[in-house]
Amino acid sequence: MRRFAFVLLLLAGCDPGDSPPDASREDAGGPCELPAFERGARDGHPDPLGVAAGEARAGRVRAEQLPAFPSRLEVWEGGDFVLANEHVAIVIEDAGASDLYDPWGGRPVGIARVERGALVEPGDFGEILILAGRMTVLTTHVTVLADGSDGGAAIVRAEGPMRPLPFFESVTAGLLPADFSAFTGAIDYVLEPGARHVDVFLELRSPTATERSTFTLHGFMHTPRMPPFASGIGFEAAGADVAWLGFADPAGTGFAYLSPGRPLGAGLEVSGFFSVITRGIVAQACAPNRTHHARLVLGGPDVDGLSRAVRETLGEASREVTGTVRDAAGEGVAGAWVLARDEGGFVSRTRSGADGAYRVAVPADARAELFAFREGDAPSAARAATFDGPLDLALAPGGWVRVRVRGEADEALPARVQLALPAGAAPRPSAAFGLPDPHGDRLTVAYPERGDVTLRAPAGAVRVIVSRGYEYELFDELVTVVDGATVEVPVVLERVIDTAAVQCGDFHIHTHRSNDSGDDALEKVRAAVGDGLELPVRSEHEYPGSFAREIAELGLEDWAFPLGSIELTSFQLWGHMGVVPLEADPSEVNAGAPRWQTYPTLEEPDAPIVARTPPEVFRAVRERSGAPVVIINHPRGSTNYFTYAGYDPMTGTVARPEAWEEEFGLVEVFNDRDWRSQLGGIVADWLGLLRAGRRVFAVGSSDSHALSRSPMGYPRTCLRLGTDAPRELTALGVRDALAGGRATISGGIYVDAWVGEAQPGDDARALGPSAGVRVRVQAASWVDVDALDVVVDGVIVDTIAIRPEDADPLVPTVRFDRTLDVDVAAAGGFVLFAAYGERPLVPVHPGRIPFGVTNPIFLHR
Repeated sequence: MRRFAFVLLLLAGCDPGDSPPDASREDAGGPCELPAFERGARDGHPDPLGVAAGEARAGRVRAEQLPAFPSRLEVWEGGDFVLANEHVAIVIEDAGASDLYDPWGGRPVGIARVERGALVEPGDFGEILILAGRMTVLTTHVTVLADGSDGGAAIVRAEGPMRPLPFFESVTAGLLPADFSAFTGAIDYVLEPGARHVDVFLELRSPTATERSTFTLHGFMHTPRMPPFASGIGFEAAGADVAWLGFADPAGTGFAYLSPGRPLGAGLEVSGFFSVITRGIVAQACAPNRTHHARLVLGGPDVDGLSRAVRETLGEASREVTGTVRDAAGEGVAGAWVLARDEGGFVSRTRSGADGAYRVAVPADARAELFAFREGDAPSAARAATFDGPLDLALAPGGWVRVRVRGEADEALPARVQLALPAGAAPRPSAAFGLPDPHGDRLTVAYPERGDVTLRAPAGAVRVIVSRGYEYELFDELVTVVDGATVEVPVVLERVIDTAAVQCGDFHIHTHRSNDSGDDALEKVRAAVGDGLELPVRSEHEYPGSFAREIAELGLEDWAFPLGSIELTSFQLWGHMGVVPLEADPSEVNAGAPRWQTYPTLEEPDAPIVARTPPEVFRAVRERSGAPVVIINHPRGSTNYFTYAGYDPMTGTVARPEAWEEEFGLVEVFNDRDWRSQLGGIVADWLGLLRAGRRVFAVGSSDSHALSRSPMGYPRTCLRLGTDAPRELTALGVRDALAGGRATISGGIYVDAWVGEAQPGDDARALGPSAGVRVRVQAASWVDVDALDVVVDGVIVDTIAIRPEDADPLVPTVRFDRTLDVDVAAAGGFVLFAAYGERPLVPVHPGRIPFGVTNPIFLHR
């Protein structure tokens, strides 16, 4: 968030034209009169999708005419407006409360191709922010100015007063001070017959004699779902000045974004928000001010289909290359990527069809070369593009590896299956081509929910790594792959960690529902279960929900329990909070996400934007059905809660007492981090709270946004729930165990502690000035364990080396099991334990350091 503010500060100095940026100037002429914006028909054409060639229509779309997005993330609804011709369509939301980050209607909510009167291949569309500086139209009316019945363009208008976009007002108000609140705005969407683009015009009017000027910020949310690319640059377009930006959907309709007559200047890419800058607008006193804000070119699928539409719109010539992607035996390869580049860089990409055939268009003047890539294979040799005959692309010899994973009772096990080269990273095309890469340096990674998967691999030696989280031993062997053949790899995984009546969860998992993640929800569930999580908790920014649908669809109810949650994400700079449990309410905006600010609405357009304080928000959350608990997520950083409130763990004081709350009981102490790396940071904060007498318990979570970078379940929070069966869990039972601190944190190591019958989260009474605490440390053989820290009343009082000879000779995965005497202060205190190793968790989670931590046991005399 700090980078966001810094960049906007720099941009505030950009020259928007002939007037200074973000300026206002009173006109000596005094108030004047301007006509109100014209409004059109309330419904438009009765059959807007019944277009014939040479027509464009606009009208309301019916619910049954709206296809579901493959991602299931659509927010369009029946009654919204559609502009359609024989090629493409765009859907504009009706006036009223709106989902996602722009809370008002009148914006695009979906795009698709049109085929025989139906919307097909919808794009995985997110959100476009149409702004004048920091302000946009609070839509009060959406009408059809022209329904196309006259043979001309179809036009839909969204109109209303100009208001600051609420979610980032606290960041932008001081940087972009130009205030257009005295203006009424209109956004016109225009689709011509036969066109493949929609023109967007923004007009501002005010009857008061003031002038405003600002640069134009063009914003896009949810871009990991449709990452931006640019000609010659590819998918590394952030920070570049370009003529147009493309947002491609590999299987659906994408859009290219242009600002006619103006280049798109480098803006900001942060946390799923992507922006570009153009020369500013000047809203003249007492005059209509109409600007050609943007042109959206629609096309697909993928980069090739969209680029063809862009070149057609710009009047640029293309040439087409055709051919077939073949394997070493000469057979066609389905679904291979075909990638085009020239000396200037990225040109295009497409995929081969079921028979291996492909077609890709390149600019007529490009000296392009093409190569192919399939997951599990190395990229093919590049060949210069030819246009007078087929250009076949040959992949290197390769075969298949079939892995079948079973447990010791011969039951099928969900698992993580990795294929790797014996040495070195698997070769892949450059990041400029934007290919999905959930695998790091692996050839491929899969998460078969039934334990059976067949994967492509190059001929020769291939390493097969199979795992199922930290409670199981590994399978790690070399196999030889023969061209055109399948090698069978049966695997039996042994469970070696005792976690009876305990189930482990990750309470901070993002998918493509969050604006800053592109991970598919089904794949996220497969991966979570494959890595041994029983409680994968969906924690999306500003949108509650669970993995219930995905778990049911995959038939994984015996392996995982769906728990509803949200990551409440305040742009007031006071942090992110997990809320558990919280189920989606489809009848509410953003499925019932808690509100951390109030703002103008259709019913109250003049209401102010008012930020709620953290204590107000926390209290409102706890009053929800199910009495959710609040987890303070990643509390340190310039825009996170402990830093915002100015919490000092040494003194227990805060700089902003009005922002501090004394009731929260859960802190995400370990966010993709280990014990020792956090000792001087969030661990110190946690221990300070405990020393002050607060019963605050630690949570460990991954905050996984991308499987390629952040594996789920490192670390995980393991709860005493009284059962090993996910089907027997309840949301309230999980909530109570979490709130009661009946949990330990595992980053590969499992640490348990007992004082008599008392365990972490419990109270125990000592018979004298010391208490005997039994400590057990468990870890699979592939997990390194070196030492144990003993923490009494917030101080590490002892560090005990854990040596190989400390392991139980009968159960060698029990690395340490001993009763330790700890001092108990007269006033009482607490004890907790942390075990850790040195070597990372390779080959499962490279770069992650093994550790395990208990929550405190509270001691009394």
